[in-house]
Amino acid sequence: MSLSRKIKKVMLVFPPGKVLKGHFQRCELPMGLAYLAAVLKDDFQVKVVDGRAAFKNYAPKNSKWEYFGLKPDEILDKIKEFSPDVVGITCISSFHFPEVLQLCAMIKKLNKSIITVTGGTHPTFLADRIMRDHKEIDFIVLSEGERSFKDLLVKINLGEDPKSINGLAYRENGFFKINPKTEYIENLDELPFPALELFPLDFYAKKNIPFSITSKSRKIAPVLTSRGCVANCVFCSSKNYWGRQYRMRSSGNVLDEIEFLVRKYNFKEIQFIDDNLTQDKARAERIFKGLIERNLDIQWSTPNGIAIWTLDERMLVLMKRSGCYELTVAFESGDQEVLNKIIKKPLNLEKAKKLVMKMKQIRLQVNSFFISGFPGETKEQIKRTFDFAWEMDLDSAWFFMANPTPGSELYETCIKKGYIKDDFDFENIEYGLAHIDTEDFSSKEIEKMVIYQFVFYNIGQMFRHPVRFFKKYLGIILRHPVRSFQMIWVDIMRIINR
Repeated sequence: MSLSRKIKKVMLVFPPGKVLKGHFQRCELPMGLAYLAAVLKDDFQVKVVDGRAAFKNYAPKNSKWEYFGLKPDEILDKIKEFSPDVVGITCISSFHFPEVLQLCAMIKKLNKSIITVTGGTHPTFLADRIMRDHKEIDFIVLSEGERSFKDLLVKINLGEDPKSINGLAYRENGFFKINPKTEYIENLDELPFPALELFPLDFYAKKNIPFSITSKSRKIAPVLTSRGCVANCVFCSSKNYWGRQYRMRSSGNVLDEIEFLVRKYNFKEIQFIDDNLTQDKARAERIFKGLIERNLDIQWSTPNGIAIWTLDERMLVLMKRSGCYELTVAFESGDQEVLNKIIKKPLNLEKAKKLVMKMKQIRLQVNSFFISGFPGETKEQIKRTFDFAWEMDLDSAWFFMANPTPGSELYETCIKKGYIKDDFDFENIEYGLAHIDTEDFSSKEIEKMVIYQFVFYNIGQMFRHPVRFFKKYLGIILRHPVRSFQMIWVDIMRIINR
């Protein structure tokens, strides 16, 4: 690869869609690429390919994975047609990395001079391993990428050495080097709004399986108002990825973007995808009041979860008035000792119960997340989590398995204590699969327990509260009837076969 060529054309790629066989094929606007495209488009010719954005499925034999969207050779055809100087491929989850690597290898076979760049959580935390083992990847942009990626392109065009760029893994004289990420964008208001015009918005509306799976509208826009998290949950790498700090956009900047989305693109629903939308209560209230005052007439939800310890009853009423129809409460556990000592999540279950009662009272739908199978957790404590979910009588509950993701404290614990097998591979991580074996349980036991709870809790809701159930799920069932029942059937068979 030569860095002497001038960069004019940049292609940004989201790899093909990938899920456990039979599961819902989520496809929503990829915000990371949308921000990156917005930062680059004034200085370079930018084209985006979302590899999930096609009504096609393919499932290799003897594989637990199912793919959807464009096949790698179809993405390569688009690369040939555009003839870019640089291809940037995002890798938001470890199980996407094989497809990222495959695309990079295909690109290099097509034209060795095309510069390949990747970024996202998996490459950020495993940069040394990737740069050592995979020569088809030229650069890795660590963590927050808007500034570092653009700096890389500018320096190449100026004929300057990119080795001074913060948060970059690069090659030099046959070796690789990694510049740690130490500088982050302090004023997020400086970022332009995501470049939506480069994405297949009509496709997302037609498919209509967003991050939350369910929605009130087909016209949905994800919005990110902050970066980072102040909590220290052991299973999460967010705090490390975003620099162990919490940074916010101003309320005015957020409201301007939402108004732009509504007025220009006619979006009817917003899904806030922050880790901590309400961490700063005053800012959050300004956003919610602004939605009312600007008469934007949108509905909204928090599919990535809400920090319930930041809420109070007054704020819940304001959220409802501003268009909120559903909050996702990330309980993780129904056992206070597990939350305090094992997960390290600052959540008080008694306070959470009262707030959930208020949510129900003002007719907010309550979705929830639970994670089981942590080292140190007992089967009795896991059962208390399941009992807690039933006691709370939530509109829906998603039960997941603890996984040792790269960059998390949980991974370091599992390595030290020998809780993951020698053949463990990050690329098999999916929250519907278990990989941790402890003195208290095996991974197979956890899978069976968790899948059983997920299936029978949510099927049970159909009989306990049919009106509530169909209010939430009727839209997705009507739009995707085969997939809706296939997912339940696949999970039932997983229970039987365990």
